[in-house]
Amino acid sequence: MKRYRFAHLNVHSHYSINDGCASIKELVDAAIKDKMPGIAITDNGNMFGMMEFFDYVSRINNERQQKGKKPFKPIIGCELYVAPGAKEDKQLGKHCKGFRLTVLAKNYQGYKNLIKIVSNSWTDGFYMRPRTDHHDLEKYHEGLMVLSGGVGSEVYSHVVSDDIAGLDATIKWYKQTFGMDYYLELQRCADFDLKSDTPSDLMLEQQRVNAVLMQKAKESGVKVVATNDVHYVGPEDLAAYNIQQCYATGKTMDEFAKTDILQFRWLTSRKHMCELFSDVPEAIASTMEIFDKVEFYDIRHAPIVPGIYIPNGFGNEEISEEDDYLKYLSFSKARQIYGKSLSEDVADRLKFELEIIRQRGASGYFLFLQNIINIVQSELDVWVGPGRGSAAGSLVCYCLGITKIDPLKHDLLFERFLSPEGSMFPDIDVDVDDERREDVLELLQQIYGKDCCAHIVSFRTFSTANAFSTVARVSQMHTPETLAINELLSGYSWRSIKNYVKYEPEIRKAIRKVGNPLRNAFANTAILERKICGLDVHACGFVVADKTVSDWAPISTCSIEDSKGNEQTVRCTQYDGWHVESSGLIKFDFLGLKTLSQMRDICASVKVHYDKDFDIEKIPIDDEKTMELFQTGQTDDVFQFSSKGMQKFLQKLHPTCFEDLVILNCMYRPGPMEDIPTLVKHKKSKKGIKYIIPCMEKYLHNTYGIIVYQEQIMMLSQLIANFDRGESDLLRKALGKRKMDVLSVLKPRFIDGGIKNGHKKNALEKVWNEMEAKGMYAFNKSHAVCYTWLAYQMAYLKANYPEEFKQVMEKYSD
Repeated sequence: MKRYRFAHLNVHSHYSINDGCASIKELVDAAIKDKMPGIAITDNGNMFGMMEFFDYVSRINNERQQKGKKPFKPIIGCELYVAPGAKEDKQLGKHCKGFRLTVLAKNYQGYKNLIKIVSNSWTDGFYMRPRTDHHDLEKYHEGLMVLSGGVGSEVYSHVVSDDIAGLDATIKWYKQTFGMDYYLELQRCADFDLKSDTPSDLMLEQQRVNAVLMQKAKESGVKVVATNDVHYVGPEDLAAYNIQQCYATGKTMDEFAKTDILQFRWLTSRKHMCELFSDVPEAIASTMEIFDKVEFYDIRHAPIVPGIYIPNGFGNEEISEEDDYLKYLSFSKARQIYGKSLSEDVADRLKFELEIIRQRGASGYFLFLQNIINIVQSELDVWVGPGRGSAAGSLVCYCLGITKIDPLKHDLLFERFLSPEGSMFPDIDVDVDDERREDVLELLQQIYGKDCCAHIVSFRTFSTANAFSTVARVSQMHTPETLAINELLSGYSWRSIKNYVKYEPEIRKAIRKVGNPLRNAFANTAILERKICGLDVHACGFVVADKTVSDWAPISTCSIEDSKGNEQTVRCTQYDGWHVESSGLIKFDFLGLKTLSQMRDICASVKVHYDKDFDIEKIPIDDEKTMELFQTGQTDDVFQFSSKGMQKFLQKLHPTCFEDLVILNCMYRPGPMEDIPTLVKHKKSKKGIKYIIPCMEKYLHNTYGIIVYQEQIMMLSQLIANFDRGESDLLRKALGKRKMDVLSVLKPRFIDGGIKNGHKKNALEKVWNEMEAKGMYAFNKSHAVCYTWLAYQMAYLKANYPEEFKQVMEKYSD
């Protein structure tokens, strides 16, 4: 059997925004299906998809290793735009947008250098496109391989314009710079048969260019390489790709059909490419030569914590400076909060948390946040929230002032935040005054330097409704049926067009009436939906590094509106929020919260008119006026308690303590809401509360016998079956995500552990079933307590200072 040894080296995903119609997963899966040994991703002027590419292939290779298969090789690349002169020269002129050039990283040094080239092309060379130049290519050439490019490349343009002297000079420069790692790129229309088809002008031009390049290859001693300039997975995707081009250019399909462009740009098979270039076998052989030059290397990195100031005298051979200083600060602050002589509970909890933090290598992370929050509050006078998410379960966070909720007072668990058996780095989100968020980010840039800070990119994608409306518009399908379908798609949120067709009778009826045109439109919609169609900036994510961000991840730029409505250009990591942390950069989420802005203004008014020393953090948690406001449901404009449905349940429950408010805040959601009548009933009369096992009352009495919080499930598993902290958190995760394979292992452990503690098997089965039923909807109590405290503070202001509250809220509603 003939072996077709070939690897695609010029492949564009949907990260080539509006010029690529395939996801990373689709391309990799298709390449593996064709038994390709690897693939290069070379998106237009960017590296947006590289970390997703590497992460996905790494998962695939783990599976292949277990099956005894060779690893699939991810080749990291980019189709650069090379300015005709210096990239900083931004004047209109011939080729001002830059020549296309295919560049591949053959090792880790090449990857790092490609990051620098691509980053500079955005920050310094952007002119209609991100552009690089010969200076940067020469400076960062180490570890890179260069393919001369196809249509729009420098060599292609020289041939077309009959500038042979320019062609010779270009080949000479690249050969001198990259040596044997420079190749002349040959491309042929992948589905064109000269014997039966009439070639277009562009196809004939491509043939002519190839002939000249092959001749120049012989003269210069530079090898040729075959590529196909891939932009989608299969020939059946061509129509969707053309629709994507129409979306980008504002044309209809009829107008686009008159454009002379190469259409045959799919991920052709190894066999197809080998046969297509059977007369130039050396071009096929070069693909494998390049493939073999590429090393297997890892672009992921351990978390990179920004530098922090640590006084002299901390750290020794047994403990690092960061660990020692964090321990000192935590115990010092704890003594200020709880008294000089710490109780055993406090001391043991701190020791436990600090050890887990040390094991994660995260002490510097906590010190960084503590320092920034302290500066933000003391020097900028920016309001910071009490905490959010599971971080409020950390006593270390509370002692350092990162959070403002005492986890011991509210039975919050550190292992809900950081499990002893896990390996994930901590993730602490911080709410700040919405109107001052930009000031916080500016402060970070002043402290660490602008080059060490960046926003995080995000991507706009085609929704199902947007994809279909785009298909219908460019295809000029102006029929009553398409208008009705547009309206239907906008009103529902099925995950895909396939589900719309499956579950919506009106759509099936329209298909029967319209037939193939609508079927084709749906097929193209399925290809386009969830494909990237634009750039944006992550709503709250921000990275701060120990040195220049582009040492770790590529940088791009993006335009956003500031708080005053002015447009500004900001630097962003090219890896999005899902993948940036794989690079080692830590994503810090600073979220602007309008409630903090409102509370700030109300409190300022209270200080002017009533009490200059008023402190919202020191209000009583059992204020009568505040509880009466909740009991009567007068919670308009009160954070998270303002809806009419919530007000109705407040009146029925008649909360009498802060815990009641936390419970209702958790249960006012689909699923748990069904248990609110039972909650109301049990609060009015505790006689109806029954515990399957009597000891469960220890953790369920505050919620009137109902499992409301994830933390309760964790504590019950420890109490009843002696689960350790790690096992209880694993149970919590498995229940929430319905991981039946994990639950099938944990259930026997729970039953056996409960029996050893003297509980009956049938009772344990009932408890397990109860936890399974509630686990899917149980809420994170740490987050609920934080946000309920914010709600309580707003309610306190409304109840005790109604005029000041009203004036400020009216200002914000204007």
